[in-house]
Amino acid sequence: MSFHDLAEARHSVRHYQPGLTIDDAALQAIFADVLLTPSSFNLQHWQFVVVRDAARKQALRAVSYGQQQVEDCAAAILVCGRLNAFEDAPRIYEDAPEALRAKALPTVAGAYTGQPALQREEAVRSGSMAAMSLMYAAKARGWDTGPMIGFDAAKVSALLGLDAQTVPVMLVVLGKALNDQQPARLYRRPLGEVVKLETQDGPALG
Repeated sequence: MSFHDLAEARHSVRHYQPGLTIDDAALQAIFADVLLTPSSFNLQHWQFVVVRDAARKQALRAVSYGQQQVEDCAAAILVCGRLNAFEDAPRIYEDAPEALRAKALPTVAGAYTGQPALQREEAVRSGSMAAMSLMYAAKARGWDTGPMIGFDAAKVSALLGLDAQTVPVMLVVLGKALNDQQPARLYRRPLGEVVKLETQDGPALG
């Protein structure tokens, strides 16, 4: 499947076949692709909590404003971002060429140390990119997904045991669309409206 075909095939699904499961091997194949997602300084801020247990999905649904897809999906995946990912830089660059290591480590430390706003922005940015990779990787293997921000962040964090350095970015529910029905794609803004050349008020692409 070409990337165009994959992007065209992926839809955000809200209604899932209940009772389906996804095994560790299928998840490992999906996440092997997700881990190739780019991130600032290669810090890989993302963390994922995969919820498959029926009782825990039911509890997660309760703190997600009662949305049925959280309970019916095969797996509800909380995509998180780590605020202190920059502290991993020495390990990440351990095998890098010495010149790169000598440049990267002080740059990373200088950029993130004592900068809580930037730490959060980067955690959310990287987590969001990984979430998109997750949805494409799942679709490439025949699974449907839907991104969700409709949940109580504090209660979800408590339910899933997130530490103080980890923030929830979004939920991605994963399963098979109910009755194999794919929702019709809604209106998309035209290319010329969203892509401008050189400046925001420049000529439209195309």
